[in-house]
Amino acid sequence: MTADRMARTRMRALELWGDGVPSAGAAVASLTAMQAQEHAYARWSIAQRVEGEIGATTVDHDFDNGDFLRTHVLRPTWHYVAREDLRWLMALSGHRVLARTRRRSEELDLDSTTLARATDVIAESVAGNPRTRRELAAVLERKRISAAGQRMPYLLMYAELTSAICSGPMEGKQHTYAAFDERVGPGIRMAGDEALAELARRYFTARGPATLIDFVWWSGLNTADARRGLEMAVDHLSSRPVDDRVYWFAENAAPTRTRRQVDLVQCYDEVVISYSQSRDILQSTSVTFPAPGRVNGFTHVVLVDGRLAGHWRVVRRGKESDVETRISRPLDRGEERALATAVDRYRHFANS
Repeated sequence: MTADRMARTRMRALELWGDGVPSAGAAVASLTAMQAQEHAYARWSIAQRVEGEIGATTVDHDFDNGDFLRTHVLRPTWHYVAREDLRWLMALSGHRVLARTRRRSEELDLDSTTLARATDVIAESVAGNPRTRRELAAVLERKRISAAGQRMPYLLMYAELTSAICSGPMEGKQHTYAAFDERVGPGIRMAGDEALAELARRYFTARGPATLIDFVWWSGLNTADARRGLEMAVDHLSSRPVDDRVYWFAENAAPTRTRRQVDLVQCYDEVVISYSQSRDILQSTSVTFPAPGRVNGFTHVVLVDGRLAGHWRVVRRGKESDVETRISRPLDRGEERALATAVDRYRHFANS
C-alpha cells in the first residue's frame, strides 16, 4: 500500500471525495466528531461533504436548528457533533477531558465547589433561553463568582463536559449556550466497552488507513483503552503492515478517481487533524508542511489527489471573500483546471 493509495483512500473514507451526503448534519454524523474551534472555516469542512454545492447560509441554518452541535468533547477543544451522538460521546470522554484541564483550573482558583456552583448558575440561566458568553459572565458576576480572564472559558468548559450546556443558535456573530437536555434530546446511549468499540469502529472506518497511535491522538483515550476498543472492533476492519506501522481501515473505502482532484481544506479539517503518527502521508518528497514562522497567513491546505501541494488563505475583496493560493510545486494543465474549480467552489460557499 503506497502513500498515494492511502491518501486517496482517506479522501474517500472522509467523504471529501464521492457523491456527498444529504445534509450538514449527515456530514457531521458521518465523521462522528469534527474539530471546530475555527467556526467560520470549520463550516466549510461540512459543506465540502454535502452533495451538490451549498453555501454558508445553509450550514448556518442547520447549525442554528441544532442538527449538529459545537462543544468540547474528546479532546480539550471544540468539536462539531451530531445531536444524536453527543450524549454517548460525552459520557465516554467528558471526565477524561476534565482530568486534563484540572491543573489549569486549580491555577485559576477554580476548585470543585466553585465549578459545581457556577455550573448550577449557568444551567439555570440557559434553561429555555440560550445565552451568550457575555450574558453568562454577567450572571456569574452577580452571583459573586468571578468570570475574569481565563476563568470564564474554563467555567463554560466544565459546564459542557458535565453535560449541563452545549451550543445554542448564533445570536448575530455571537455564539450562545443552551441547556444540554433541551438541545440534545435522548440521543444514542452507550457506555463502557460498547462505546469504546463503537468509537474505534467509526474512527477507522471514516479515517482509515490509520494507526493505533493516530486513534489515541484523535480520541483522547489512553493507549490501553484505545487498544481495547480496536481489539473489539477488528471484525469490522482490515489491517496491513507498511514499513514499521500497522494500518487499520474498512474495505469499503475504495480510492476511486477518474481525473485530477484538487481540494482546498481548512487547516483543522479531519484529513489533517485526525492523525499524529501518520499525518506524514499528506506530504511528499517535494512538498512538506512549512515551519510555523513561514506560513505568512497561508494556514489552509491545498491537496492534489489527497496530498499536500501548497496552501491557501481567505482575503476580502469588497464585501465578498476570495482565495489566494501559494502552490509549492509546478501544476500540470489538468491540475490547474482542478485548482480553479476548487477555488470557485469555496467562493460560492463563502458568498452564498
